[in-house]
Amino acid sequence: MTQNILSSAFLLVSLLVLPPLSLADDESPAKPVPSAEAILKASNKRIYELKDQTSQVTFRLVNTDGTEKKTVMRLYWKNYFGKDNINSKTLLVTESPAHDKGEKYLLWERPEEKQADIWLYLPELRQVRRLQSGGHHHHDKEDDSELVFEDMHQRPLERDEHKLLADEEVRGEPCYVIETHFKDHPLYSKKTSYISKKEGTVRRIDYFSDEGKLLKTQWIEWQQVGESLVWKGSEVVNAQTSRKTFVELSNVKVNVGLSEDQFSERALRQ
Repeated sequence: MTQNILSSAFLLVSLLVLPPLSLADDESPAKPVPSAEAILKASNKRIYELKDQTSQVTFRLVNTDGTEKKTVMRLYWKNYFGKDNINSKTLLVTESPAHDKGEKYLLWERPEEKQADIWLYLPELRQVRRLQSGGHHHHDKEDDSELVFEDMHQRPLERDEHKLLADEEVRGEPCYVIETHFKDHPLYSKKTSYISKKEGTVRRIDYFSDEGKLLKTQWIEWQQVGESLVWKGSEVVNAQTSRKTFVELSNVKVNVGLSEDQFSERALRQ
């Protein structure tokens, strides 16, 4: 489940925390109907508002035959606000299944795609291994999850083309609908994002192939902790196979004062 966990972790840190503000409160010039770029900018700039966060994360991969893989981890996340070319650092500590207990993953997310630093600690060997952040693609036959690294990174808005479509509801929530056409994406031709008109949170994302075929759909649910909105869970469904990946967060705490020393390669061995 290594790729499943790492990809899910990237997904968490890419859209981890948002304050409960309406898009209408953004500093962009008031418009009867905001542009696609303005909506995306307002949503993106609210990412990484918190200093840190801890939570319990449950990853579930449900196959079409009903079989399920489940991993429970403890998540520690610290915001670096771009200091030293680092957006954030994440530590994941495996709690179950029993044969993986004690495994640790350390991720340093950087502004540029495919530049993340990732380490894996194996308790039985007492070894720390450096892992690659790229190379896990949607078309790989051995994929262990519907989530891939390329889904997680926040691409610069000017890199792609964006179009505002007609509003829709996602599970009862009125949303802006924005179609993004990628100029140089390795996996997709476009994606459609559904962004809450009230909160500015991403509620749904559809991903499409070069032929325009729907590949998968992701839903995201949010919960309020203090004055901020954080993930409650996410569901990703493969449109071709109906296989599903679930990410569920519980026991969430924010701004607890995590130490910088906790997110080092040396700390993995402790």
